[in-house]
Amino acid sequence: MPSADAPLSAIDPVLEVRDLVTSFDTDSGRLKAVDGVGFSVRRGRTLGIVGESGCGKSVTAFSIMQLLPRPMGHIDGGQVLFEGRDLTQLPPEEMLKIRGNRIGMIFQEPMTALNPLHTIGRQLSEVFLLHKTTDRRAALAMSVEILAKVGIPSPEVRVGEYPHQLSGGMRQRVVIAMALACKPSLVIADEPTTALDVTIQAQILELMQALQDEMGMAIILITHDLGVIAEMCDDVVVMYAGRVAEVGPVDRIFAAPSHPYTRGLLASIPRLERPRKTRLKVIEGLVPPLNQMPAGCRFQNRCPFRTDICAQPPPADFVTPDHQVACHRWRELPAFQP
Repeated sequence: MPSADAPLSAIDPVLEVRDLVTSFDTDSGRLKAVDGVGFSVRRGRTLGIVGESGCGKSVTAFSIMQLLPRPMGHIDGGQVLFEGRDLTQLPPEEMLKIRGNRIGMIFQEPMTALNPLHTIGRQLSEVFLLHKTTDRRAALAMSVEILAKVGIPSPEVRVGEYPHQLSGGMRQRVVIAMALACKPSLVIADEPTTALDVTIQAQILELMQALQDEMGMAIILITHDLGVIAEMCDDVVVMYAGRVAEVGPVDRIFAAPSHPYTRGLLASIPRLERPRKTRLKVIEGLVPPLNQMPAGCRFQNRCPFRTDICAQPPPADFVTPDHQVACHRWRELPAFQP
């Protein structure tokens, strides 16, 4: 295994998740929220993770960051290889050196990510004091610098303000500044624009792309918005009910989706060319509860192409060398018509 300081080439994955299994203790017993998930992301590239609410996107992110709620959350299997080290095997004190330093995270709702009782400057300074310096004055100067980098006007004034004094877009920029403060190799963005209006969403996404171009970090972008995936990502993982349904390059999957679930997601996107008052396409049915997962393909109860073979667990099959799908029947499906 490479040392912690071993350099990675541009083609080596910054992060590789292998057969990750995450479960939670519930009144119904221990249930798997993530079951055998695997993917990788390289330096300078953006990987999107998309799927319906409850499919395991955020649980995957918290598993990578080792931020599962304790004592009910558990990683039961698999590896999370970051720069050659398996994060699932690291003691808490070693993970503390990586989290916020080598891996940054942008949370979904900035008002829950920021402490309302402390100034912006104090909260940003804590990141630098933990990982970069012991000098509080230097940490505050670094805070002003990173706020300016993420486009916050008058950063020397903003460091003295509290989260409630900033707009939603400004608060999200502060959260991005905290994630990027130590110039990490990887940033995980969990629904970073959900609470923002459309104009601010576009600004935040453009900011993330610009900072990635400048710093060269890898990004994992978790979202339910396929438009954001198309705009921001190089590769995409489609998750359903805790498993990977399809993974591959964005342009390939959008042009020729192979899994029926991916097809359903893409077909449900509203399109301007449709006649007015045309009924939107939907995926019929509901995601099965964690304690009632079917034995075979987990999408089978909603799949229009279901046959008896779908009662068996689907293999992970290769459409092309970089495009993988978990479906028994993908070769038999008609050409995709959005």
